[in-house]
Amino acid sequence: MVLKSANYIYVVTRTHGLSTHLLKREDLMTLLRAPSFEAFVEGVMKGDYAEKVGLLTSEKATAKDLNRIFSEVYVSRLLYVIKIASGGIKKFLDSFTRRVEVENIKKIVRAKFHGLEITQDDLIPLPRTYSVINYQAMMEAEALDDALNLLGFTKYRGVVNRLSIAREIDSTIPLEAFLDSIYYKNLYKSMKKVPDESTLKSVIGTEIDFRNIYYLISYKLLDVPQRIMEESVVKPLYRFKDMEISNLIKAREEAIIEVLNTSNYRWLTSSIAQPLEERSIDNLEYELSRLFKGYIDKVGIRNALGLGYVVWYLYSIEYEFRNLTAIAIGKELGWEESEIKVIF
Repeated sequence: MVLKSANYIYVVTRTHGLSTHLLKREDLMTLLRAPSFEAFVEGVMKGDYAEKVGLLTSEKATAKDLNRIFSEVYVSRLLYVIKIASGGIKKFLDSFTRRVEVENIKKIVRAKFHGLEITQDDLIPLPRTYSVINYQAMMEAEALDDALNLLGFTKYRGVVNRLSIAREIDSTIPLEAFLDSIYYKNLYKSMKKVPDESTLKSVIGTEIDFRNIYYLISYKLLDVPQRIMEESVVKPLYRFKDMEISNLIKAREEAIIEVLNTSNYRWLTSSIAQPLEERSIDNLEYELSRLFKGYIDKVGIRNALGLGYVVWYLYSIEYEFRNLTAIAIGKELGWEESEIKVIF
């Protein structure tokens, strides 16, 4: 049993205070129902966003302006929790924050793969002290091969070896799954001997399993060969057994639900049945994100006096960032409330 240090108690207690700054469900619903983009800008001018949004004028503001602010607030919240921690807890939190680094690399990969323009404004602004990746050089590279080769002296260096497979199936999923594997492998290592290790491994392990469900089902919908699926499983597995993953890989598309119903994740099959029927990868990702949000909310409630609550907060600020970004884009484009995918 790992003793609870003074820093452990402080971090958990301080996080409870930080969590009071999160937007409530009713706040998000009000923003979602704003009659116009200008009304949304006025509505989001509160709490942690007030100062920066207040510098904009609703007539001249754009979704890109707002999303930059949302990303800056997200990162500042993440880094503050690292700042107040020490020892093993700080090491774990630092490793957790690397998900921002991975997300930025994924954004560049997707843009380069599909021949789209990308700038610094499209990335989440992580300070150089928290990332060794030269994003600007990657974005300026002529081809995706060149961009990935710039990762040669980082822990992500092997990703370039998955490029031929990505091109074979015309999807960035092999590249993204590889990046996830590196991220989760290092995150798992950082949990060793940290207080509440079993809770942390349960949360992160569940997220890994969810990523595998998403990637493997997406592969099925893209008619990807089994050999590629086998090489793309994100490790380490948590509640999934090797045989269950093997069965999922070998299953026919129409048998996916049946296979999942024999696993520890039978509880999510009713929610992903429709995206499967529609063969919609985007809707599959949305449903899995929504289900994981429900799961992590329960973790926060059950572990209110431990690091499980801190991890709940870290996921919560990420979901808030994603939700505000989605609403801002939707409002600017004039979408109806039902067309904007917010994760509650």
